[in-house]
Amino acid sequence: MPPKSQVQLQFEDAVAQLLGHATSSTSPQSSSSVSTRRCGDGRCEPPETSTSCGADCPAVSTPAQCGEEPHSDPGGYAVVWGASHKVATAAECCQRCSEHAANPRNSKRPCNSWVWCHESPQCWALDTGNWHAFGECWLKWQADPQHPLYGQRGAYSAEFRTKHWRAHLTGKSPDGTRRNLSVPTHVPWTGGIMGARVDRSVTWETGLEGMRSSAGKAVVMWRAWETKEQNLARGVPPEQMGLAAKP
Repeated sequence: MPPKSQVQLQFEDAVAQLLGHATSSTSPQSSSSVSTRRCGDGRCEPPETSTSCGADCPAVSTPAQCGEEPHSDPGGYAVVWGASHKVATAAECCQRCSEHAANPRNSKRPCNSWVWCHESPQCWALDTGNWHAFGECWLKWQADPQHPLYGQRGAYSAEFRTKHWRAHLTGKSPDGTRRNLSVPTHVPWTGGIMGARVDRSVTWETGLEGMRSSAGKAVVMWRAWETKEQNLARGVPPEQMGLAAKP
């Protein structure tokens, strides 16, 4: 087995520290604290799962430098195609992004944005022509990471879920079975902008035309399958387009 790179060693050390903190925070608690656990309290704790409580789960599982924001789908130019690049954890996906950026061969478009599918067997998405499997790790490059692109973020609005309820109820899965995937309550991806500081007190909702935060910020939804001109015509801010959109 080849020796591990310095980047990988530093990353594994950060993950170990994170898991150490997680272990101490899940030590036996009093019955009163256990009984007060509820969906929406900001803590992903058993028996909560991303299916039963999308508001809390999944929890952040990567080091701070990953900029992880659960239920987010950062955009950008795909430098590594996720459909053929699968990993077991969000931390590993972030690590792959770090290693890609550290490689001099990738200096033109170093990875600075990553997205990982955490739902099994697949992640719901609007591009119904594709089947996104658990573990897909998309490595991306954003032209302006200070103003990052997002395709979807946070919870789905009731209108969004109603309009797209049939999106994955037609066609077949890779194993030949009929698709039967309803729209989840929250974006089934987790991702991050490398080095970004995430204010997790701010929540987001993805609607039919864009995203809105609990802090009052509204963003017109960027669509990867549209041209730059089409995105701009719908009101996507020009500074968010850069080279991440189709010409």
